[in-house]
Amino acid sequence: MSAADTAIAEAPAEPVPLAPEAIAELEAAPPQAAPAAQVAERTLPFDVDHLGLLRRSVLDHLLDTEGPQSVAQIVASMPPGTTRGSAESAIKREYDAGRIERVGAGLYVLGKPKPPNQPKPAPPDPVHNDQWFAWLDEWKASDQWKGPGNPPGQAGCLVPMDIISKFNDRVRKREQRRKEADEAAAKRAAADAELRARLLATCNGNYLPGPGLDDMTPIKAILELVPVDYILYAIRQKVDKRCFPGNPPLASWRDPKFLRAVADNYCGGVVIPSMVAAWEAAGKASASKTHESSQPAGDMPDDIDELRSHHDNPHAPPGPHSLPKPPAASAAPGVTGKGPGRSVCVAFE
Repeated sequence: MSAADTAIAEAPAEPVPLAPEAIAELEAAPPQAAPAAQVAERTLPFDVDHLGLLRRSVLDHLLDTEGPQSVAQIVASMPPGTTRGSAESAIKREYDAGRIERVGAGLYVLGKPKPPNQPKPAPPDPVHNDQWFAWLDEWKASDQWKGPGNPPGQAGCLVPMDIISKFNDRVRKREQRRKEADEAAAKRAAADAELRARLLATCNGNYLPGPGLDDMTPIKAILELVPVDYILYAIRQKVDKRCFPGNPPLASWRDPKFLRAVADNYCGGVVIPSMVAAWEAAGKASASKTHESSQPAGDMPDDIDELRSHHDNPHAPPGPHSLPKPPAASAAPGVTGKGPGRSVCVAFE
């Protein structure tokens, strides 16, 4: 035997690469059952019954060795005929599955077992908008936040942005309404003060200051129906000593004598004349209409054009369509010269 033949015989035989079909069969083939003693010594903390031979070999090597293992060490532990590409593919798939961990450049260890799947906590019930607004209103009033998270303007605020925007708009409108109400109340107070000063000036000093004259409620109730001139006229009658020296001082706008004087003046100046005028005019319109419709046929013009010209004549007597209205009732108290503009005073017992 020659030296060349001797060298060839002593050279180790290189592993023959497997065909891709053979590699797929190795990965899909279930692993052979290990002896019972070996199973008792080592146990993988994963469910590996569904894995192929190459992926299971990666886990077995890391389980049987101590410390991190390099890719070359893992590839060397693979079954004979396994290519490096197939081994690295098995390593990567186990790494993606989380059953092995990378602890350094090209160094792997067996992964830690994952805790059993625990049910996810149910999401909290959505907060109703009214509840958000209630928390925001209370926070605005007391500066104490009782809702989840932190109040608006701070880190960790859980209030939705649309709720904050709507709340700010509500606060703005609320402040605007309060401002308008305050302005209206101030105008009413100024008007009441002006009216009170005018009424007290009519008393000509014959009044007793106090809460009875500060309360303008009776005057406001009177003004809903009666003009202020009738109130002034009643004050001259029942309070002003220039009209009657025996008038007592006015102590309250609720004085029955004063209220009766206002009612008598208004009824005598407006209500009673209106009733009399209405009763006096009752039946006049129907009688005039009946008279016009009962005109004798001989008095009617024969020519219809003449009739129409008579109807359109502005100087013709009024027909049923243009009857004069009854005279309006006088609006001044006292149709016999006892109005508020007169200086005549009448004292009522």
